[in-house]
Amino acid sequence: MEIRTIADDEQVVEPGAYRMSMDLYHSQRVCPGPSVSSTGIRKAALESPHAFWKSFAGNPNRYPDKPVSDALILGRAAHSLLLGDEVFDDHFIYVPKDAPRRPTATQIKAFERDGKWSDAAAEGAKFWEAFDKKAAGRLMLKEEQVEKIFRMADNLKDCPDAVEVLTSDLTEISMIWQDEATGLWVKSRPDCIPSNGYDVGDLKTFSPKGSDLLLSCMRAITDHGYALQMALAIEGAERVFGATAERCALVFCQTTEPHEVIPVQIDDDSLYWARCLNRQGLDRIAHGIKTGEWPMRSPQITTYSYPPSMSGRFAEMQMDGRLPSIVR
Repeated sequence: MEIRTIADDEQVVEPGAYRMSMDLYHSQRVCPGPSVSSTGIRKAALESPHAFWKSFAGNPNRYPDKPVSDALILGRAAHSLLLGDEVFDDHFIYVPKDAPRRPTATQIKAFERDGKWSDAAAEGAKFWEAFDKKAAGRLMLKEEQVEKIFRMADNLKDCPDAVEVLTSDLTEISMIWQDEATGLWVKSRPDCIPSNGYDVGDLKTFSPKGSDLLLSCMRAITDHGYALQMALAIEGAERVFGATAERCALVFCQTTEPHEVIPVQIDDDSLYWARCLNRQGLDRIAHGIKTGEWPMRSPQITTYSYPPSMSGRFAEMQMDGRLPSIVR
């Protein structure tokens, strides 16, 4: 399979494997019709068609994009430095710890009045003028974030299984095909695709919610639908490369000390159910585009019941007198 490189002003008109910018990949101009990636499919399948539509780039009335969080910036920068998927200096910049202070409001007013910087402000003004010019259009990192990424990289090298998962000649390849059942263009861009010991590999950064790091990774897979993302990449490899893809794994890199690296393989049953959920997501999106119907997660009133474990405990408490009994 030939891997084509396309520019930002080009368009994918046939299924295949492509090298393209991340901006083009996520845009709606990349294909001649509506296109969806794993992010959108997961929203439709795991949240609701409404959640998908309100964030879909093809919706002119979508909600405004949220400001880029520090965690997201760190994750993108980690991908850039650890995997080389983007040229780091073209997309990121950080303020050195020894950077001089910016001129104060008073110093700026004096400059505007006198036409020159004071001796106290001159060094800072010169540095920040050059820095701000260079930083235009780039994501801002703190120097401690860059230090974190280098620590993560060192730990990644010390984990052979993680290295195996993320070692491939095919990184950041966009696989794009048209879904026969719905006509939607489908996009998948895993970090690594067939050419290594694993069929599909992907790097994830995470900040654990508790002391059990493995449990935190498993929860992240469930909460973020990462199994659906991997299942879509497997389908893409099958359709675009004609590969029989089965083994896939995620490599979690902890963004907090001690920066543990945890590789996790997705089992076959999870991938099967994930493919079913992907199918559901695509069908929901296609139905919404056709009908304009984008229902919320629970448009009708729902009923709450205590969990069985609590109901059973209440019954035991009532039987031994610790909870009063009243007539229903």
